[in-house]
Formats: sequence, structure tokens, C-alpha cells
Amino acid sequence: MNELMDDLVKTYANLSLHSANEAETRKKLIDRVLEEVLGWTNDDISYEERVSEDGNTTFADYIIRTADISILIEAKRIGKSFSLVPDKKKVKLSGSFLQGETGDAIKQAREYCRKKSIPFFVVTNGSQWILFPAVRTDSVSFSDSNAIIFDSIERALGEEFTEFTDLLSRSGVIEGNLAIQLIGRNTDQFEERRLNKFFKGGHSKRENPIYPLIENEVITAFSDSIISSDTDLLDKCYVKNADRTKFDNRIQMHLQKREPLFSTQPKRPMRKRESGSLVDSINAAYKNHRPLAILILGTVGTGKTTFLQYTRRVASSKYFEKRKDQPYPHWIDIDFRSFSKNESPIEFIYSQLFEYINNDDFFKDYNRSIRSAYKTEIDALKSGPLFLLSKDEKEFEKKITEVIMSDYEKKVPYVDKQLTYGARKSPIFLVIDNVDQFEDDETQSQIFSDAIAIASRLNINLIIAMRESTYVNHRASPTFDAFDFDPFHIEPPEIPSVLSRRFFLTAQLLSGKKGSFTALNGANFDVDDLSVFIDIVKSSVLGTEIGERIDVLANHDVRLALRMTREFLARGYTDPAKALRKYKSENKYTLPKQEAFRSILLGNQSVYSEEFSVIGNPFDSRLGRSNGELLRLFVLAALVKQSGSNGGGYIDGPDVRGNLKAIGFSESDTLDVLGDLCYFRFAHTKSHGKADFSSSYFASRLGGHIVRNLISDFTFIENVMMDTFIADKGCWERLKNISTQVQEERNIVSRIKLRAERAEVFYEFMLTEYIRILNEALKRGLDPVWLTNPLEELKNTLNTNLQKAVQSAIRNYG
Repeated sequence: MNELMDDLVKTYANLSLHSANEAETRKKLIDRVLEEVLGWTNDDISYEERVSEDGNTTFADYIIRTADISILIEAKRIGKSFSLVPDKKKVKLSGSFLQGETGDAIKQAREYCRKKSIPFFVVTNGSQWILFPAVRTDSVSFSDSNAIIFDSIERALGEEFTEFTDLLSRSGVIEGNLAIQLIGRNTDQFEERRLNKFFKGGHSKRENPIYPLIENEVITAFSDSIISSDTDLLDKCYVKNADRTKFDNRIQMHLQKREPLFSTQPKRPMRKRESGSLVDSINAAYKNHRPLAILILGTVGTGKTTFLQYTRRVASSKYFEKRKDQPYPHWIDIDFRSFSKNESPIEFIYSQLFEYINNDDFFKDYNRSIRSAYKTEIDALKSGPLFLLSKDEKEFEKKITEVIMSDYEKKVPYVDKQLTYGARKSPIFLVIDNVDQFEDDETQSQIFSDAIAIASRLNINLIIAMRESTYVNHRASPTFDAFDFDPFHIEPPEIPSVLSRRFFLTAQLLSGKKGSFTALNGANFDVDDLSVFIDIVKSSVLGTEIGERIDVLANHDVRLALRMTREFLARGYTDPAKALRKYKSENKYTLPKQEAFRSILLGNQSVYSEEFSVIGNPFDSRLGRSNGELLRLFVLAALVKQSGSNGGGYIDGPDVRGNLKAIGFSESDTLDVLGDLCYFRFAHTKSHGKADFSSSYFASRLGGHIVRNLISDFTFIENVMMDTFIADKGCWERLKNISTQVQEERNIVSRIKLRAERAEVFYEFMLTEYIRILNEALKRGLDPVWLTNPLEELKNTLNTNLQKAVQSAIRNYG
């Protein structure tokens, strides 16, 4: 590298000596600095690109362009052009600096940039390099901006080399260094350019008028966790069968599996063949010489807690029956959902154990447990320190009571002695659940080590339930490595089966219940049996497109599926009177799917916001930069394409990083996008772990439906559009105007036409933005898996769906 620097400095001196012209300066010096020193490639650099406006055509010497950034470079011949360059490193773009030939060169460059919408400009004669922002989007004027100046090639390639390359090298520009130094930030987006900041939907969000009459029963049946319900409800709602779909026909995509977590196959108690595996292990605990150590693993919302409670209260209920005549097994739940980080894990565990002992019929009985738990200590005191008092029975018992009470007040010794004794008489199961309520690895690790230490010391059985990703983060730790766990994998049950049972239970709870509500037309509407409405909803969801949407959007998360169904019941339909009347006369009625889908997307908001929705926005990567706005969709499309190949497949993290870097995105941007895709369940890591470059990635079923189905859905487009940044001013104004017309229009057909027009305008803009990234990928010869354009592929489908919506409105409303 030193030889290269020396050679370039000598080249400059020779060119200066012979007063080289612009062409010679470019070829012999500037080209070499850009390519050999700063690392820009032929694919990045466009030479002599046409700049046309108002019938005038000029040519830009260099335009450096990636998918995320563009810089215009104007070359001047070595000589007097830069004679007015000041000595300061940073100078305002005003005053004397903008006079003379130096100022003329800067002003010319600024006009070139504005015509091509290029934010940054560099003007150089090969030796002196002036960098400045030409187009700003933050209301800061050109004259209030600063230029950064490298006043000689000797200094730029010598003492200021690190700063020069940090600002202008390919890697430095991609990391955002140039933007941060010139405009103070690496973003160009502002929240005001999102429609949800101005509009709150076409109408205020109304609650389903029948919902207050059925709310208690719906909450009971569709609660996230039914563990607090009575045993009968738990038994009725529990679903044993696991989802084993391998190929989704609708999107023609293979559904990938993650890599195994253990060298041996874990037990899978959700499958019929192994459904009694945990119960068998529990029953065998009487005969075991050493306590059990069991790991219950599953993804978010698969029902780990429900499985444990079903095992305890239904499948093994007889095993844990309390007996008055003999000791019995104990199941002690420690649920870390109520844990506060203000206390230590071991204090929390002991407080829960202490509470269990004080409320359990066996442990709180002095004659059945406490006397025996302290027998060794009592005998030692009787023959030792308290020997002289032992003949005075009352005084001796008083002293023993003081000893026991001292332990009781300290909690820990009292719990230890009680459980140690109890474990000798009958199996005790310490069940640790929801350890991953806190994402703090240190707290989680402390919980594991404390629980394992207590179980080992007291010789009791240990069951720990956690997410697979939590286990992956900690499995290499000494805590886990030293303990021999028996793994159980909880697979998510089929969502339709779960919903079917919950609807059945809701109908049972509502059977025969009467009520009245105010219908949409203002009239009072009486209902003789509210369970009929649940029958209507059930037939509208199970086996229908609504049910499929809930299944797809939940992506195996049972908890999320129940939440979406509750939202649908609460706000998904505003005219239940119409449904009940039609059902009574025709014995069938299907609720409009678009209303259901809209309520699922919105949650409790009146207009879509990614922050509050069950589903993320594939059209906005939240990087704060317009050029990278569709990076989520670009990466997801590649993952879906890969999963659609024969047998499916993954894309390795280093490959994702390399391909995005090739088109101009930084490692931090790439990691943010991969993290978001996993967070929103559009993609998964093969290893179960967090998103990083050592992981391999595959598209989820939800991700497949986003790319091959939902981005052509009218309801989906119309809603996520509201929380998507609109960079182009003309498109922004048009979408705002149409949205205003939608809110003001009373005619239903006209309003639907306006909504369809708005969706089409938005889609066309997104397509244009996507093509920019795709063109960079094509130019750089990325692998074909990265060259798909889902927006173009589904454009006709969207247009068909928009036409159907308009035709349906005309048919229904005239």
C-alpha cells in the first residue's frame, strides 16, 4: 500500500509539472484513487453519465452509485481552478469560498446533483478533494451546510489517510461515515411522511355491538392461557395433535425445519405415539435412584405452560392426589412471570417454595412433616446442648420451637429441611416456567444455576420450561453442561384444531343466554340464544379464508392465534343483527372476510401501525433511509425463492451479508433487517438462535404468504400502506389527497373506487423503489435467488383483486 501511495504522489507531481488536462488527470490519477485506494468497483462507477433537464444536456464525470447511496464526482484539471481552497478542514458553503473558479465548480456540481437527485458531491483536481452535501431533505439550506476539504494528495494519502478513506472509501460510505460527517446523520426519512400521522382510517373504529354480551365467555374460552381455568375447561380446550405440514400448496413452498438441538431425538409429547412420555417419566420417579432433570422446549406461544398444567392437573391428576394417610408427590410451580428484577432469582424461588410449604396439607402439619424434618436436629440438641433441659418436657419443647421459628423466619433453612425430608418420602417436582420473560442473559443464567443448585442440594426432581432460543443461548454454559437433562420438545398444535375447541367451549358457555343490543340502524335487537352468533363466527372461520389467514399470520403461535380471534370477535364485524337475521332465515351466513382481516391487522388501533399490529410491514425496513426501505422485502423474497426450490433450502448469514454489501448496504443494516424478519416471524434461523451472521436463514410459512400472496391482497396493502414512509413528494401528495377524498366521500361505490386507486398508486411506487435495488443486484451479477421481483409477479393479481372489490361494491350498493 505504501508503494501505491508513493506512486500516486509521484504521478500527481508529474502531471502538475506538465499542466495535465482534465482527461489525463482523470485517467492517471483520479481513476486510480477511486478504484485502488478507495475500493470502488466498475459496477459502482458510471463514467460520463448524461445529465439532462429543460432541453439542456451535460455530462457528469463520475457518478458512484450503490443500492443505498450515490455520489457525483466532478473532475477538474490540475491547476489554478482550486487556488481559492481555504486552509481550514471544514468550511461553510457561503461567502468568499463560493467565489471564483472554485465557487463556480461547486455551484455547477450542485446543479448536477439536484438534476439527478444525488445527495453528495465531490469536486477534485486529483490533489485537492472538496466534499459537500448537494441535496438535503432536512430543511437545512445549502449555505448553512459545510464542506470538508483535503487540500493536497500528499496529506490525503499521508497523515490524513485514515480520515480520507473513512469518508470516501466504499466501505466507509456504506457504513454511513460520509453522511454523518456532512449532514450529522445517516437517515433521510421523517415520520411526517407516513399516512397514519394524518389519517385515522375512513371511520372511527367501532366495537362489535354484540360483543359486550359475550365478552366474559370469549375471554374465558380464548384466553392466552387456560391454566387458571378449572380442570374441566383445561381438558376440553387442550389439543394434543401437532402441526406436521411440510409443503404449502397455495404458495408452492417447502416449509423448512430447524437443526436438531440434541444429538439424540427428544421426546415429542404432542404426538400420539409419545403423548404419555412425560407422564411415564413422572410415574417412574418413585423408582428412580436419582432425581429427574427435564427440559421442556418449544417456540413462543406453542403452549409449554398449558402442556405442563395439563400434565399436572389432567393426565397425572391421580398421581398428585393428596392423601391424609401417607405422603404424596408434590408439584411446585415457580412461574417467573411474576418475578421482579429488583429481587434475586434465589430469593424469588425460595419465597415461592416457602408459600407452597405453608399451604400444603402435608408440609404444614407438624406431626406429618415438621417433626420428622427436624428429628435429627432435635435428637442432637437433646443429647447435646439441651441435655440438661430435656427432662423438663415443656421447657425443652419451647426451645425446640424457638429453633424451628428461627429457621422459619429465615425461610431458607426451613424450606431446605422440609423439602429434604419430603423428598425421602415421595417425589417432589420443582417446575420452573417462563424463565425467558426477561431477555437479559445474565438474569436467565442466574435463574438456571439457582434452580439447578436447589434441586441438586435437596435431591428433588427438576423441570425447566423455556424457549428453544433461550436454550441455544445457554446450552454451552457450565450450568447446563454439568447437568444431564432429558429433553421434551413441545410442537405447536394445529391452529384450526385449537380454534375449533375454543369456539365449541364458547358456545357451551353461552348456550341459552339471552341478550339485546343496538343494531347498526339504531333499532333494539333481541337474541334468544347468544351461542348462535358463535355458530355463525365458527362457520365463517373454520375451513375458510379467514381461518387460513389466522393460521398463517399466527405462524404456529397459539397465543397469537387466540389474540387475533378475540380481536376479530370484538371488532371484526359491526352488523351482527344482519348476520343473525340471515342465519335464521337461510340457516347460514358467512361474515365478510375483509372486515375480519382488517380487524386482525389493526388490533385495537383505528389505523395500521406496525408497533401495535400482530404483523410487521414488509414495505418499510425502518432503517431511516429511503433507498433501503424495501430491504426487508428484498431479503425475504430471496429466502422464499430459496425455500421454493426442490427440497427447500437456507441462505447462510455470510452469503446474505456478502450479497447486500455488494449492492451497497452495511453490515449493521443487514443485521437489523435479518433481526426484524425473525422478530416478525417472516423468517427463522436454522439454529434456533438470535439473528447474526453465523446463522443460516429460511423463510417461514408466513414469510412465504407475504411474498406470494398477501402483497397482492387489497386489505393488506391498504392497511400496511398507512405506516410506510413515502419518499417521493409527488406520490406523497397524491396519496394524501386521495386519502382526504376517501374520508369525505359518502357514496360507498365511489369510496371503494378511491381506495382501489390509492392502493394502486402506492403499489406502483413500491414497485419503482424495489426495481432500484433489483437493478443493482442485476448489475453486480448476484445469484438468481436474489433476482426475483415479487411485486412485478403479483401486480396483475392485485389489479384483479382491486377490480373484484369495485365490482362487488357496485353489485351490493348499486
